Amino acid sequence: MTTVHVQPPRSKPKGIPFFPLKPSPTSFLGQQLWDCFGRHPWDFLQASTSAPGEKAQWMTVKEHPLGPRLLWQRWQDPEQLIGVRFTHETLYSLLDIDAGSPYCTAEAIAQVRAALETIGITRTLLLRSSHSNGLHLYMPLAEPVKTFDLAVALHECFKVQGFAIAKGQLEIFPNVKTYGVERIILYNGHRLPLQPGTGSCLLDDNLNPMGDNLEQFFWLWEGAAAHQDMDALRHALKIGRDNHRQRPRRSRAPLSKVEVWRQDLETDIQTGWTGHHQTNHLLKVIACHGHVFLELEGDDLMAHTLTTAIHLPGYRQYCRHQSDIRARVRAWCKAVQHYYWPLGSDPKRDPRTKVPPSLNLNDQRAEDARQRIRAAMRTLHERGVLPAAIKQRAEAIVREAHISSKTLYRSENLALWHPEHCLVIRGPEEMCKPVESAGVSGLQEGGATGEGRFPSGNASRTLKQPHSQEVYTSGKSMKCELFEAALAKSNSLNRGVRGDELRFPQVSEPWLPPPIPVHEVQAAIQAKVYALEWSLEQVRQFLAERFQGRSHIWELQAHELTTYLYYLQVEGLAHV
Repeated sequence: MTTVHVQPPRSKPKGIPFFPLKPSPTSFLGQQLWDCFGRHPWDFLQASTSAPGEKAQWMTVKEHPLGPRLLWQRWQDPEQLIGVRFTHETLYSLLDIDAGSPYCTAEAIAQVRAALETIGITRTLLLRSSHSNGLHLYMPLAEPVKTFDLAVALHECFKVQGFAIAKGQLEIFPNVKTYGVERIILYNGHRLPLQPGTGSCLLDDNLNPMGDNLEQFFWLWEGAAAHQDMDALRHALKIGRDNHRQRPRRSRAPLSKVEVWRQDLETDIQTGWTGHHQTNHLLKVIACHGHVFLELEGDDLMAHTLTTAIHLPGYRQYCRHQSDIRARVRAWCKAVQHYYWPLGSDPKRDPRTKVPPSLNLNDQRAEDARQRIRAAMRTLHERGVLPAAIKQRAEAIVREAHISSKTLYRSENLALWHPEHCLVIRGPEEMCKPVESAGVSGLQEGGATGEGRFPSGNASRTLKQPHSQEVYTSGKSMKCELFEAALAKSNSLNRGVRGDELRFPQVSEPWLPPPIPVHEVQAAIQAKVYALEWSLEQVRQFLAERFQGRSHIWELQAHELTTYLYYLQVEGLAHV
């Protein structure tokens, strides 16, 4: 039997890192540079050296990590710019302040340093970042801290003390980044300090250059780190992180449109001028904020707008209308007061757009179908080929109007063509008149057409009601029968109520003016609704209250349109 000896796995000796140490540069300053800024070798930044006044085009290198020797070599290369990012722990932080920022002054830097002392950062290093004359304020630490906690603490520190944190104004490194669920989100990167040929140098408290010696930089770095109050800083980190966790960001009620507008205006005002061609925009913003939210008018608004504008950041540098700034302020204040009004007061102009309520797509299609039916009826009537039978008439209208039978037989369309729902067509501009529910016989020239029957064929289209004729009830059946006026004169004696005749004369119908064409009624209805400035919901509610729940105009019969117009007339008089 052969015994197999299994060697146990070789464990990594304690104290030896999993990744081998990368070779250090020969220069001690290069090693110090790596110790301070080389904690996150991946995703470093690089760019070609740009001319003074031009912005560097930075790019992220993801193909390979940055080593100590490579970092030192890139830092010494005057043709290359090098930048790094933060990892989960850091030994420093910095503030980036551009040249046009309101914080790029000695007085503002003193206020920034005073704010930092409240969280335990008592020593800082001030540098000019590059030829652009921006500032970098480094905050070295004696021991590593969590990067995100430091970012939150710095952000809360400046926010509660009234500093405007924004890119180009006062930018914090490391930044408060979001947590990536599907991908890693990196911290923002920054350029390395005092790189040769970039214009970076140390500054004193009065922003005077002190040289660009890297050895002096690290000597000041170590002194500043040793004097930080780490106990106070650790306490501030805990408070900042706890406040950040407890902030109900997602459950917070959304801001109103007015509040969002106010914040947008105030952001524009605080930022001020950042370039040329911004004077008109900023004057309008200042005047609008003063008139709407501060309730200023007239000379008070002009004084506020002028004073605010000339004290904004960048006014002296970028505003090219300083010679006529008063005239421009006066013009913008006048325009703003005509267009806007103080919050909570009555508007000086009607903000509602007077547009008549438009039909939705279904209503438009229904109205188009009704127009086609009317046009087909007019065409068939003018040609003299309008059938009397229902089926033949429907087929003729379908062919002429190019609609479906289902659409034709809708209840709201029957009054336009169906013989049982309409009686006569007097002219091309009129639609069918609704059938009256009276039990009268049909009328024709020269006599009756028979009891209880209506004339058919062409007779129904040429039927008229002459005023020289009288209508009589038929004997026993009470049906109407027409006689000429001359025949009504007889020699029979009037014998009181009964007389000799089995029928008695009736008073002829009073003369009525011809009905208003339907298209004119519809136009008048639309004009009345437009004058009342009603919404579509108001129109439907008005209809439903007066026509047994019918809330669409196409649900009304032809004779009801005039009633609807009358109701609108009365409603219009009530609002005068």
